Formats: sequence, structure tokens, C-alpha cells
Amino acid sequence: MMRKRSILLAAAFLMVFCGPGCDNETSTVSQLNRDYERVITMAPSLTEIVFALGQGDRVVGVSDYTTYPPEADDQPRCGGYVNPNFEIMLSLRPDLVITQGRPGEFRAFGERYGIDIMPMEIDDLNSIYESIMDIGKTLGCVEEAHELVSDMKRQLEKVKAELNGHEPIPTLLVVGRDPSSLREVHVVGPGGFLHDFLELVGGKNIMDDLNRQYSSVSKEIVARRNPEVIIELHGEGMMSEQERRQYLKVWQNMRSLHAVENKRIYVIEETFAMLPGPRSPEIAERMAEILHGETGLSRAKTD
Repeated sequence: MMRKRSILLAAAFLMVFCGPGCDNETSTVSQLNRDYERVITMAPSLTEIVFALGQGDRVVGVSDYTTYPPEADDQPRCGGYVNPNFEIMLSLRPDLVITQGRPGEFRAFGERYGIDIMPMEIDDLNSIYESIMDIGKTLGCVEEAHELVSDMKRQLEKVKAELNGHEPIPTLLVVGRDPSSLREVHVVGPGGFLHDFLELVGGKNIMDDLNRQYSSVSKEIVARRNPEVIIELHGEGMMSEQERRQYLKVWQNMRSLHAVENKRIYVIEETFAMLPGPRSPEIAERMAEILHGETGLSRAKTD
């Protein structure tokens, strides 16, 4: 069960951020000019943004992977990135669907039924800010959007200021793998929001020369790059303590790694760790604590 859950979460994450169909066709805010009352958000990060802007009462449907905020739990599920359920969406009578990726498929649906479609491309830190502002303009809550973005920037600047003078620490960020082996490790490359946060808090992404934001590498490549720290990202509640110990034990097969030798392998068990949205600064704080703070964190612990 742990293997299945881990692979499904990693697959969903990789499909959304680097899967096929993510073309650059996006709507401009000026094209969206109605007073929207019934909104469907087709990605967990988009749901969080709309609720963080105080517009949750407009949401009538969410994606299958949505887990936050709790107020969104009772909303109808409308499928996911690879399996959008247009029949359910249509039954909810939306006047706006906000989605991430696959704009062509959604645009055809919107044109057929007179529903506005707002495709978003959220990948790096700047695009998080831009998406919040665009959604704020579309929903008529620009002031709230400015306040949210400013608050996120203040949080990140505070973390960055506290780390001045630290030497960058070679770090491997893992977003998924087979729990029982290291044959194929899904890692963070350059350009994405997780890469941005790692570099901001004084880490050095050892996979920053890959040609994709997220990719799969072999354990031999990991061995050659020899990270000082390994951080694995997982959804909360996916592993028991016993499963977690067994999961991390796999790294002991690579004892020559500095991270293994120095017991600097960590797990951040938060689903929002892989979602670019309002809570993203919390992940930067966790990374900073792991890289520079005391060991033995409450939610990100080494084994």
C-alpha cells in the first residue's frame, strides 16, 4: 500500500509539472471580464489560492487531489490532471474553471458550453506570485492578492536574511521513488519553485544542470554527485513510523554518500510541500531548518 500511495503521489506531481500537454496557451486576465459566482479549481494549489484570497464561497468544485483547506473537503470532485470529469463539471453549472496545464482540452469544453476557462502555468516562485495576482484580478479581490503576495515575500525575506553568510550545501531534493529501491529516483532539477526555495535558503541543488525541472535519475548519478544532504518530500499520513524507517533504510545501501555517512537524510511529510501556493514559504522554512538549524525537527527528522 505504501508503495502504491508513494508512486501515485509522485506520478501526479510529475504529470502536472512536466507532463505532456503543458503548452503555453494561457488566458489573459483582460479576456475574463464577468462577475464569477461559481468557480471550479482543477488543481490543489489553485484551490488554496482562491480560499486564501477569501473567495472560497464561490468554489463549487475541486480536483480529486485537493486536501486543503478543510472547507474544500465537502466540495464535489471533478477529476484530475489526466482524467478531468467534464460531466460532473457541467452538472455544477460553473461560470469559470481555473486549471493548470492542458488548456486545449478545457478550452474546447468551455467554448462548447459557454464557460470561461482560466489556464494557469505555475512552476517557479515568480509564477506563484503572478498567478495569485491574476486570480485576484479575475475574482475582483486585487487588494487581498497584493496582501497575500506581500506576506509571502516578507516570510521568505526573513528566512533569507537569517541565513546570510552560510555556504551553500550540496543537496538532493527527491519528490518520489520506489520505496523498496533506488533504481529510479525522481528529483528536482533547475527552474521550479522547489529549486528556487532550496537556493534561497542556502542549499545547492546538485541536479541544477538537468534539462527539466523534474526528472528521474539513477542511483549511480546520485553517487557521482554525492550530496551532503538528502531531502525527500512526501504527503502527510502516507507512512507509518515503521514504514518510514524501512523507507529510509534503503539509503544505507549507498554508505559512501556524505549524506548517509553523516546521517543527513530527511523526510518532509507535508502534501503542500509539492504544491506551489500560499503555504510555500513554510517549505522554505523547513528546508532552512534542515540545512542550517538543529537536527531532530518535529516534522522533518533524520533516521
